[in-house]
Amino acid sequence: MGVNILRLKASSLVETLVSMVIILIVFGIGMLIFVNLTKASRSETRKSTTEQMMLWSRQLEANGFDGDTEGESLQDSIKLSYQLQEAEGYPDRLRLAVYAISEEGKVTDSLVRYIENKAGERDQQ
Repeated sequence: MGVNILRLKASSLVETLVSMVIILIVFGIGMLIFVNLTKASRSETRKSTTEQMMLWSRQLEANGFDGDTEGESLQDSIKLSYQLQEAEGYPDRLRLAVYAISEEGKVTDSLVRYIENKAGERDQQ
């Protein structure tokens, strides 16, 4: 009777390591693309929020405040809030702080501008 020799075919250690390196490179490239996409999305949202805050602060400055020191508005699904205070040491300036508020009620971004105190000028005359 003849002896049947059974030959197993398996990959060598070098082949396994090469395939693992190729898989890791592909995975790394995929992760870089994912991170860049999420970062770009966040920066676009932040730019939009900053633009809305700046636009609203300029509108408030142009229209006046009518004695209100606080207020809120909803601009393009972004809840904005403002606080107006006299600037310390500068009676001719007001400190206008505009806040972007998330749905959970947390402040996500803020903008502070120092604007001319038009009411203060009238009081001094």
